[in-house]
Amino acid sequence: MTQPLSRMIIGQADVDFSTLSINGDGGQCKVEPKVMKVLRVLADSAGRVVERDTLVDLVWGTPYGSDQRLSRAISLLRKAFGDVDGKCDYIETIPKCGYRLIAPLKAMPTVVNAIQTPARVTSLKPSEPSIAVLPFVDMSEAQDQGYLSDGISEEIINVLAKVVGLKVTGRTSSFAFKERNIGISEIAQTLNVTHILEGSLRKCGNKLRITAQLIQASDGFHLFSKAYESELTEIFDLQDRTAYSIVNELCSLLKLPGEQGAQKIITKSAQAYELFLRGRQLVHQLNGQTTIPTGIEFLEKSTKSDPDFALAWSWLALAHFILPEFSRTPNWLKHLERSRNAVEKALSIDPDSSIGLLVKAMIYARDGRLDLALMAHKRALDVDPNNIETLAGMGLGLMAIGLYDQARPYFDRVIEQDPLSGVWHTTYGGLLLNNGEFEKAEASFKHSFDLGFGAAAFGVSHRMASKGQVDEAVMFMKRNFDGLGPIEKAELKSPLVRQLVYSAYIRKNKIAQALLTFALKGRLRNPEAQPTAASVIGFLFLNRPKEFMHNILEKPNPYIGYTIARIWEPTQESFNIRNHADFPEFAERMGLVKAWQQHGWPKQLVPSELSDPSVPPEENDNSAELFTVIA
Repeated sequence: MTQPLSRMIIGQADVDFSTLSINGDGGQCKVEPKVMKVLRVLADSAGRVVERDTLVDLVWGTPYGSDQRLSRAISLLRKAFGDVDGKCDYIETIPKCGYRLIAPLKAMPTVVNAIQTPARVTSLKPSEPSIAVLPFVDMSEAQDQGYLSDGISEEIINVLAKVVGLKVTGRTSSFAFKERNIGISEIAQTLNVTHILEGSLRKCGNKLRITAQLIQASDGFHLFSKAYESELTEIFDLQDRTAYSIVNELCSLLKLPGEQGAQKIITKSAQAYELFLRGRQLVHQLNGQTTIPTGIEFLEKSTKSDPDFALAWSWLALAHFILPEFSRTPNWLKHLERSRNAVEKALSIDPDSSIGLLVKAMIYARDGRLDLALMAHKRALDVDPNNIETLAGMGLGLMAIGLYDQARPYFDRVIEQDPLSGVWHTTYGGLLLNNGEFEKAEASFKHSFDLGFGAAAFGVSHRMASKGQVDEAVMFMKRNFDGLGPIEKAELKSPLVRQLVYSAYIRKNKIAQALLTFALKGRLRNPEAQPTAASVIGFLFLNRPKEFMHNILEKPNPYIGYTIARIWEPTQESFNIRNHADFPEFAERMGLVKAWQQHGWPKQLVPSELSDPSVPPEENDNSAELFTVIA
């Protein structure tokens, strides 16, 4: 069936899925939505046996009481078709197994009423197929396989992202609907996709069963329903088989070229893979004093179970690197060193690990090699061109060196494919700010905060204060304190400290600014105080350009690329950094000059003849003569 329709002839009956009606030998009758869904699953697999467990998983999503509901649904369908008194012309029972639709099918065209067509469909572009993979439901009796069901969903997203011509919604946005009772049509409208993939996982003893169904968003039609089963010891094989089977079905239906390249065996150890999934799930959560540290424990156990598991090493490197930004630790330097070791191990096993390359880029940036960081981001993008993280990484790499116009297309795609990720909307707000789109920038910051990214509150209040709405900005911070991230809330736990920060950052009170500057300098000198992006950007808000640059050079934070990207904003504080006497030396030490020579110069600077990379270094030993600040 190349073009799915919502109406068909089954045997002698006219079935309209959109109106829940069956017009058969016994006349026309309406059936319940779940009953019609059972028929749809059977029709999707016409002529093939569909097991009872598969029907239960796909239609009800819960094992409790569903067996009786299924028997009742089959009985009602047989009655509607006229399959009574022992007749079996439509639905055949396969004892101790399931059911099979044996009546012939014929697709019928559906007349679309333009007035009744939902408005959401107009925003979807049929020529641009797109899909969101919802987190699979854990239907195990103990409800303890969430890490596994999430892992399977993520792996399917990763495989689909490699399909040319298919737009795949990012993990953050897809997983925003986890455990929320929202209809498929509303989800599709929110994410602006043409297709939805949903499914479930059930563990029973040593058996693992996965069911999946692809749904067309425009009319709710089920394009296909599949079930996969294996021993628990073959978890990776099952997940891989599921992902690639779905990709092949989808590409066939949508006439897409399919995923290219050989399939990689990432690990042969079921134990290592289970530990990896548990660890990755925690690292994704980010916030919480013990969240990432616990994730690190699982990932370390995974790499011990399989020392050649490159993906586990890559995620271990990422977890160690970002931990100081999300969890208090006096051992932040040890985490950095462990991140370096882990990423080197990962890339020695798999030089094409996109996560490993992203971590390598972040380490380069922290080490003051923004030129090499951008090269690593480019390599990661070449390896994985449709991955949200690689797209965002390339965009941030360009933003760090001031090339906002070049960065914007990457973040346009990121926002389109991951619209419910708060952190990306904050970054996008910075892009809009740099382009002079101030109202849109403020709206983007607000949307980011509403999506749960607490640090965006400072972007909102800063924009409000810049318009003279100082009291409103302070009130916004007070009213939304509970929405801040854990690190920000911990730093601002004292009402006195909060008042000091608001007075310094928003009201620009000189005494408050002096006190806060003293506190931040003390943090910089304290070897146990971990560096964070917020503490460095604090110097920007306080209009302390020398301290801002000194902090980055002497105690760089995990997100140094985003921190440096702030110096290109059209604000007085950012201009004061660019125009500071120390900026040329800072730019050279951070690898900015080399990056500009390779990729182009930001619009705020004009390069001199001495900036030409062909000029021998001995002919120019003065970094101040390499460029002129014009804005």
